[in-house]
Amino acid sequence: MVRSELLELKRVLEEERSALMKGAVEEILKRSAYKVRLLHLLQQSDLSSEELEILKELREKNEQNRRIIEAGLSFVEEAYRMLNSFFINRETYNNERTPSEGRFIVRSA
Repeated sequence: MVRSELLELKRVLEEERSALMKGAVEEILKRSAYKVRLLHLLQQSDLSSEELEILKELREKNEQNRRIIEAGLSFVEEAYRMLNSFFINRETYNNERTPSEGRFIVRSA
């Protein structure tokens, strides 16, 4: 029989992946904290060979989620870098062709 913690961990990893794809940060944080508690419980118990195989599969799921997180962080970092570069390096010129402060035109819908 497979420990209920393993089944619960599988469910949490699937929910975490769904939250990652939606960008639901609060859900991701809740799932992460819950994962740690489940892993702590599993660490304190002896697992059968069948359970160890399931745990191996769950590690791979967790690794896939980690890669999604890293890709998202990389995207956010690059977007921040681009915006920061734009605001720091952006110069505009007025009608006399002398540098002036940049202005943004916002059109409301």
